[in-house]
Amino acid sequence: MTNQHDLKDDALNHDLGHLLPASATHVRNPSRVAALNTVIVLSFNKFSETTSRCLESLAKDPEFSSWDLIVVDNASDHKTRSLLVEASEKYPSMRLILNLTNFGFGGGMNIGMRHARGDIFVLLNSDTVVPPETIGRLAAALRSNASLGLLAPVTNAAGNEQGIFSRGNDIEALISEGTAFANAEKNSPPIPAYRLDFCCVALPRSVYQSVGDFDENFGRGYYEDFDYSLRVRNAGFELSVLEDAFIYHQGSASFKELGEEIRELIARNKAILLAKHGNDLKFPHSRDANLAVLNEYLTMARNGHLLSQYRMFNRLALTKINRPRSWWKRWQYDRRVALITSALTDTLKKSTAQN
Repeated sequence: MTNQHDLKDDALNHDLGHLLPASATHVRNPSRVAALNTVIVLSFNKFSETTSRCLESLAKDPEFSSWDLIVVDNASDHKTRSLLVEASEKYPSMRLILNLTNFGFGGGMNIGMRHARGDIFVLLNSDTVVPPETIGRLAAALRSNASLGLLAPVTNAAGNEQGIFSRGNDIEALISEGTAFANAEKNSPPIPAYRLDFCCVALPRSVYQSVGDFDENFGRGYYEDFDYSLRVRNAGFELSVLEDAFIYHQGSASFKELGEEIRELIARNKAILLAKHGNDLKFPHSRDANLAVLNEYLTMARNGHLLSQYRMFNRLALTKINRPRSWWKRWQYDRRVALITSALTDTLKKSTAQN
């Protein structure tokens, strides 16, 4: 085999290799030795519907060629691996790692991070589309605030503070709405988050060195990002959402084929999470996360920050589709929304009058 194991000297406890013809390249390893931003994409099957689209979106970024780009494949089928090798030839800056075993999200990302060259890591699911400037905005925000441990963009599909309201029924419409949200304000302060969804997340190398690898006991996935979020916070760092950055997320592309196994996996991994962090661990609903963002908007406005009305109305629109089913809980929720809306309106009126 040609270049069968370019990564031998890393002493990884992982089964790296490839099942492709001898002429195929296992790891395309660019000659440069340093890069500021490492982008790691985790691949598993469905190349044309996921990884290909993700790479095409990344390649449209003007800074693309300067990144340390790593694609880690988790034992995909032969067709996907062959297409990945072709992609590595198309994108010379891309390093490709082909695993013989599916190590799950955590295990796959661990391999990628161990081989990263940058001082900022951006971890990406393959079922994402990343508009130009997104990677740079995330990296710049991290470099400007040493207290940030994890930073994530907003997205159309997330169950926490990252989720925004979207009307679109297709990818193009969703991306258009998302980029409009991200571009509605420049250099806005990061929004605190309880936990982050790791469809896309950025972290400094120093945080990775402090916190360590993902816990691979979570297997294929689910709750490993929740666990890592808590570990980063426990290490003294902040978790935040950067609303100036947006990515499109298809959602659960790698898990749909599991069918009923998903329920078992979720239950198993939730038990692991609770065993690690305590049975009193909170699991906020996405609507509560959205209300937390609106409360943060209110604090920002009272401190003199000029809010983007586009973003505010987007978040308020999200409250209308996230109401509880129980009439009592719905009444309480609607009251909270009304109070926040009233307070925001009054604050904005005072701010406008003063200006």
